[in-house]
Amino acid sequence: MKQMVSNTAQVKRYNVEIVKNALKALPSGTKTTIAQITGLSVATCNTILNELEATGEILEVNNEYSSVGRPAKAYRFNENYSYICCIYMIYENKKKILNYAVVNLLGNIIKDKSMVKEHIGYEELEKLVEELIEEYENIEAIGIGIPGVVNKENVIDFCDIEELNHCALAEKLTDKLGRDVVVENDMNLIAYGFYQGGEYEEDTSIAVVSFFKDNWPGSGIIVDGHIIRGNTNFAGEVSYLPFGCSHDEQKEQLKDRNGVIQLVAKTLCSLTAIINPHTIVMTGTNLAEDMLEEICDYSSQIVPKAHMPKVRLESNVEEYYLKGLSSMTLEHLNNPTRRINS
Repeated sequence: MKQMVSNTAQVKRYNVEIVKNALKALPSGTKTTIAQITGLSVATCNTILNELEATGEILEVNNEYSSVGRPAKAYRFNENYSYICCIYMIYENKKKILNYAVVNLLGNIIKDKSMVKEHIGYEELEKLVEELIEEYENIEAIGIGIPGVVNKENVIDFCDIEELNHCALAEKLTDKLGRDVVVENDMNLIAYGFYQGGEYEEDTSIAVVSFFKDNWPGSGIIVDGHIIRGNTNFAGEVSYLPFGCSHDEQKEQLKDRNGVIQLVAKTLCSLTAIINPHTIVMTGTNLAEDMLEEICDYSSQIVPKAHMPKVRLESNVEEYYLKGLSSMTLEHLNNPTRRINS
């Protein structure tokens, strides 16, 4: 979908992002090369490249491809001009796990760490980000993944990490630290990470469904390359499907192998009937490889095989969680219409 721009400043920022994105995809480029790729005029590219060089966002390199006359100046993207900070939380087996990664503008990890914590409240997160900004002053934006729902007011509605319930995390951190902050549901991020990492076609739909012990099932849904959040950001909360049992009864059912197979199969069928995805990825400690065939057989009794998606099991989705979070945070950073903090 094309990014809409509405004023001269946004048009300029939009053009700047086009030029930077072109350089990200190249070892190096001249103003003529960039003009050909972006469709912008050579004069516009020259102006933008000069400005980006002055700020350090791009670097001049030797141009080895000009053999006649004075070689044209060539530039490469400076992936370490600024960083983003990605913090993503996991609640599993009654453990609270806090992960972070400092990532450069090409998505490469500069530093990362994982910690088991007794408590993960706002104060702990603020302290962590302050320490990382002190170490890496060029952190420009912060992305946070939570096992919970963020409502349209950007407040955490409910979260498996209970101390973050009803916290306006993004607003508080932005006001305190002067950085843009993105907060998103973990399953949405994992699904987006699979979509980004799998290099699917733009119009592909996929879903990721999780079944972890001591957690209710959840899912992230991507349709045509976009996260489906729904009217109140409640989309994907598959534990509320009408399985004919309460939430507590679901947890009991998920302790039994046959119960797991039935609940998982019904969830897959519901997602198939509603969004008809290309792929459904299953994950979680309640699942095992030897269940896959039985789940697919049970599903095919409800939905014709011709309409069933590809189903795969992934035991470890942490890399996709980080991939989705870093991709989303970088996209926000590159958005020409984003608010610029003073």
